Amino acid sequence: MTLNLNKQGCDGPVAWDTPGTRCALHRWTARNLAKSLAWVALWWGTLYLTVLLPTAAVALMVLVLVRIGILAILALGRLFRGWRMRRILAVYPWRQQSGAVRITKAKDALFVLPDPDSPETTVSLKVAAGLFRSWSRETLKGYDEELWYAGDPRFACVVAKPGLRGLGYLVQPTAYNPRTSPRRKGLSAEARRRARAIGARVAD
Repeated sequence: MTLNLNKQGCDGPVAWDTPGTRCALHRWTARNLAKSLAWVALWWGTLYLTVLLPTAAVALMVLVLVRIGILAILALGRLFRGWRMRRILAVYPWRQQSGAVRITKAKDALFVLPDPDSPETTVSLKVAAGLFRSWSRETLKGYDEELWYAGDPRFACVVAKPGLRGLGYLVQPTAYNPRTSPRRKGLSAEARRRARAIGARVAD
């Protein structure tokens, strides 16, 4: 695999044209689709069980149904990330960064990556800890491999382990949320162009 080893730029072929990237995203999509369908099937199965139970047990089962329903909706929402990941991979090349993955006191996964326009400074993106979040488990185990990433850490990135394993999506709260102020300062013309190409919000 050809990777851009220049941590200060975004030169080189975009990640989508790098062998293995498309298969990795397809695997990510298939895995998350299977999880979504499993949650939906579990909800319907629980609903069927609720109908069969005595009336006294229905109140408790309704709470279970609500919880499973929320998890199913969240799982389906994660599929939307695949579309954003596809856009990022079509705009940015893969880059490598060592020592980029850390763990916070709250057991969250913290990704520390260089600012493309000011490589002597870093930008952090955080993934909240969770039982089913793969990068949370990796940081708890003490991840020490080199991180592969495509994107701009000031907006959003796709990350992976070497060999395009464990594909993940990182995003800054200001990148897409219209209730926050978009990034304005410290952006080169090229950074602005790429950010807009992935649908991120950039102030004029």
